[in-house]
Amino acid sequence: MKRLFGGRSALLATALLVLLPFGASAAQDDDPLNQVNSRVKFSSVSRAYASMDATYARIGTRREIAQVRRVALGQSEADLQAVLGRPAIGYDDGSFEFHLSLPLTRSDRLICQYRVFLDGEGKVERGVWRRPQCANLVVGREN
Repeated sequence: MKRLFGGRSALLATALLVLLPFGASAAQDDDPLNQVNSRVKFSSVSRAYASMDATYARIGTRREIAQVRRVALGQSEADLQAVLGRPAIGYDDGSFEFHLSLPLTRSDRLICQYRVFLDGEGKVERGVWRRPQCANLVVGREN
């Protein structure tokens, strides 16, 4: 009987280890400022001219991770722009798209598109990243 119970414990422990990463991921998805949502539309990035080399550089406002983490729910539009800079695009629904250059490694940076939605009073309601790698950088999760 003891052996069967021990087997169940091992099975339960294995199941928890397998499911734990999904639970942690789901908790991150509930963060209203660091969502990744494929239904949210972002601007397309394209080459400035047809003969431009495929390794063209994208442009983003240079920010450190600590700066981006200062975006807060309920923040005013002015406070948001003080943290992230001027948005690249403003949408008719009152949201803003920011193009941010975030540190990926000591020498490399990642250009990230971040769309921030404001409520009816012009306060930050939620934020959505185009790429999960960008959200992961900000929340401190490994890529």
